[in-house]
Amino acid sequence: MKRDLNVDLLVIDLNTCKRCVPTGEQLKEAVKILTPVADVLGIDLHYREFVVKNPEEAKKLGLLSSPTIRLNGRDIAQDIRESECESCGDLTDNNTRVDCREWHYRGQVYPAAPTAMLVEALMGAMLDVEAPSVDIEPLEALPGNLDRYFKNRKEGSCSCCS
Repeated sequence: MKRDLNVDLLVIDLNTCKRCVPTGEQLKEAVKILTPVADVLGIDLHYREFVVKNPEEAKKLGLLSSPTIRLNGRDIAQDIRESECESCGDLTDNNTRVDCREWHYRGQVYPAAPTAMLVEALMGAMLDVEAPSVDIEPLEALPGNLDRYFKNRKEGSCSCCS
């Protein structure tokens, strides 16, 4: 019997952000690397991308930071750390400061999730695939950073919905 592992990427942009775009590419690469292993283990990897278009969607998806990677609903980086992301700031009016997630792995800080970190996270989730999936709790209010981004986003800057 096949078991499922949902691999979800949640982002505010997949065209401009110099953190979201490479994180997405590296996550796809990690899934590609581990698909043969998942097949041997009887696991179906389901890669999905969610480009969050508005505050309502962000709240519904429980988005706390962009980019976010969830494996069966679990954020792979429980300790959310962010720093200024100038490329996302370019998507806003008035050069609004936008902070995106940075990734901490083996004593280093990375602007995009390193492939090795993603492979490790996926392997761990595959070994624990029997654990129940986590249900996402919708947010009542967005974190300040995402709230600022959505309030100041330039019209037409979201290529996903223009």
